Amino acid sequence: MKSKFILISLIFSIGIVGVATADYSDGLDAYKKGNYASALAEWLPIAQQGVAEAQYNLAGMYAKGYGVKINDEQAVFWYKKAAEQGHGRSQFNLGVMYLIGSGTDKSVENAKHWLHLAYENDINEAETLWYQHELQNY
Repeated sequence: MKSKFILISLIFSIGIVGVATADYSDGLDAYKKGNYASALAEWLPIAQQGVAEAQYNLAGMYAKGYGVKINDEQAVFWYKKAAEQGHGRSQFNLGVMYLIGSGTDKSVENAKHWLHLAYENDINEAETLWYQHELQNY
């Protein structure tokens, strides 16, 4: 009985991943066509479920004002969600936002943390910012 429950749970979880992937792709197609409202409608639910790539894309929409009003606080919120899951580009963008105090209080310590993680995730621009802003001195 226990193994049947585990199998059903596994099948159900695979189904959810499949739906999330389809929703993500639909959102990406809409985004590429400039239909930001549809992209938002597709990505928001899966971002809320924890899909890092959708969280990253929502953050970018808020940072750039694509289909929504520019809202740096929301950008920080979504970048942080994705960054905490190891999404390198989100870590980099979050580090930059902390570095300049956009959408959050300026924090060299937080900027260092996120830029270091971004660099570890092969985001080489993080190293450039590190030395440009002399973060090693903080």
